[in-house]
Amino acid sequence: MIDTKPRTRETQFVSTREVSLWGRMLQGDTWLIILFLLPTLAFLIFLLWLPFLQGIWMSFHNWPFIGKPKWVGLQNYRDFIMASYFWTTIRATLIYSLSTVFQLGIALIAALALNQKFIPLKGIWWGIMLMPYAMPPVVTGAIWMYLLDPNLGMVTHYLIKLGILSEPVYWASDPTWAKWVITLVVSWTFWPFMFLIILSALQSIPESYYELAEVYGANLWQRFRTVTWPHIRGAVLAAFIIRIVWNLEKIDQPFQLTGGGPGYETSVLSVLTYRFAFLSGDFGMAFTVGLFLIAFMVILMIPFLRRFQTLVTQAGKKG
Repeated sequence: MIDTKPRTRETQFVSTREVSLWGRMLQGDTWLIILFLLPTLAFLIFLLWLPFLQGIWMSFHNWPFIGKPKWVGLQNYRDFIMASYFWTTIRATLIYSLSTVFQLGIALIAALALNQKFIPLKGIWWGIMLMPYAMPPVVTGAIWMYLLDPNLGMVTHYLIKLGILSEPVYWASDPTWAKWVITLVVSWTFWPFMFLIILSALQSIPESYYELAEVYGANLWQRFRTVTWPHIRGAVLAAFIIRIVWNLEKIDQPFQLTGGGPGYETSVLSVLTYRFAFLSGDFGMAFTVGLFLIAFMVILMIPFLRRFQTLVTQAGKKG
């Protein structure tokens, strides 16, 4: 009788915990939250992580479009690093990544200008500025192909008429011009995204902050440095990080404008992935290049992510 009492109490204690746990899950809104999370979880597992892991596995194979895959180990990685076009591709991707900086510069200037009180018809200006982002990238790419055409384009015509150019520039066959054209066209197409984010952040700043700065005699630059920038830098940094990823994964416009050429001069890593996968049918090498693209993005984003984490930590301490 004496020995059985402690075991009875322990059994009752464990049973109470289990019932309590399931009770908490089935009562209230917990089950509803779990139900809502299931589609997102299924999407992440089956449409993101499993294909990603499959891609890593495929990068260790010679994986043709039709035929039996063959294990090659790290051969795809060695072939890509030792290829004659490797540094050409990396250099093109670095120049192409500058499109994010150009987008930030245009968006910041436009948002600061349109946030001024004396600007009339702001709704119309907003609509005009959002037009590049509202159109499909393939359409904007086609427009720019026509505008920059060496023989028929308006840009070439007026540059020659103004004396800036002496003859048409066949930019698609010139490695330097081709790289900068795809960079500038992508910058023009996607800068409104940053414009929207920065303008929203600017409009959240109380007007009284600027009035107080003016009372203390702050000039335009001092008001930007002490009032505007501290309030928008978090939004700017978040938009910048997002756009780095989105710009580097773009395939449609660069491929539409140059096809990745001449040679590999405009084959940024995303375009090279497409060329290996759908033009050469070499999915093993395509995923190898894709993993290099991910590594390139991570290396590029690390300083900005660390800065963003610092801002979040500081905001948390301030409450």
